[in-house]
Amino acid sequence: MTHHLLAVWLQRWRSSALLRRLGALTSATALAQAIQLANFVVLAKLYTLAEVGIYSVFAAIVGTLAPVALLGYEMLIPAVADDDLAPCLKALLLLVLPMAAALCLLAALLSYDHAAAVGPWVAGAMIQRLAEMFNVRGNRFRWIGVARLAPPLTMAVLLAAFAWCGVQDVDRLIAWQAGLTLVLGVCYAVLTLPRALLSAPHTLARLRATLRKLANAPMYLMPSNLLNLAAYNVPVLVIGEWFGPELAAQYAYVLRFGFGPVGLVGGTLYQVFYGLLAEAVRTGNEAIFRQFVRARRHVALVALAAALGMALVYPVGFRYVLGQEWMTAGWIAMVFSPFFAAMLYLTPLSVSLNVFSKQQYELKTQLHYFAISVLSFGLAIVTGNAWVGFVLFSALGCLRYALLLRDINEVLVDHKVTGHDPDPRT
Repeated sequence: MTHHLLAVWLQRWRSSALLRRLGALTSATALAQAIQLANFVVLAKLYTLAEVGIYSVFAAIVGTLAPVALLGYEMLIPAVADDDLAPCLKALLLLVLPMAAALCLLAALLSYDHAAAVGPWVAGAMIQRLAEMFNVRGNRFRWIGVARLAPPLTMAVLLAAFAWCGVQDVDRLIAWQAGLTLVLGVCYAVLTLPRALLSAPHTLARLRATLRKLANAPMYLMPSNLLNLAAYNVPVLVIGEWFGPELAAQYAYVLRFGFGPVGLVGGTLYQVFYGLLAEAVRTGNEAIFRQFVRARRHVALVALAAALGMALVYPVGFRYVLGQEWMTAGWIAMVFSPFFAAMLYLTPLSVSLNVFSKQQYELKTQLHYFAISVLSFGLAIVTGNAWVGFVLFSALGCLRYALLLRDINEVLVDHKVTGHDPDPRT
């Protein structure tokens, strides 16, 4: 019986492009997540809670600023018309470096202590992101796996080198990681972006015309990404300012460890679905639509299992892996578990908003999200109790995802994607 089930599963694996791509990317992402989580455990062991808080604030700042460098254009690369691909890539490569330099200058003008590290980190991260979205377009999931593995591996080597040399200066860690991020991004782009595509002659007028065709990016996607990241990262800054860097570190680690399963499943499915659905729209392959609709039921089950696992395991894990002083993070993780489950389920489904050019829905939901963040942690400041912010953020975040699911279903119905599902319960 077991042999028969295994044979059936292997047959489905070989015949399904979706399963093969999911397998390749999921294995790389799982390994990357494991390395990244191990890195944060090592970071917590090498540095004090206050120093981890300083690092977390830097990560929050560059993570919030990074999408500005490409104005959201990179998200549309998988769906760009073939004739516009080369000028689009060239225009974005010309855009990223001056934008990163401008963000670095802005941080310096605001007297941020690590302003010099902002520019290199943003430039490297977004160059790699640009090349990664090109690989999503071509369904080159082995190269996407490399993009997932390279940053945590680089950080692991850097932490090991600092530990070996006895360096415990978090400022030097930030500076070194920023420089290595830039080198990594450039190397990844050189290895994966085709030279013939970039060397084709294009006038500046042609580059500008291509970007104008993709106006939904700066109009909807960039503000959406910025609001989304601000909703997560601004609380780190608020908590660090009003409740101390130690609690900021605890909250930041909940996000890091909570995003583990979300990134593993939700992020992987998002990129796989994006490549497949964009291909289906370009070619009219309705079988891919049916796969998408069937798959979302299984994603819902995985999301529920992840929520239960985080609520039960994370409090114990923070206590016994990181130490007694990290116990608060375990309780915050329990409060956030339903929120992470909703995120895991909706992240891959939201790809339909990009595929069908409904980015205005994404902007609307991110506006809700940012408002929820400001409201939750604004009340935390007023009441002097950070737990008010944690509970409200999780509860209202789940409500926001319910409204997003309604919008996604409307888009799928409008484009008759759900009409191809043989199961009316979907």
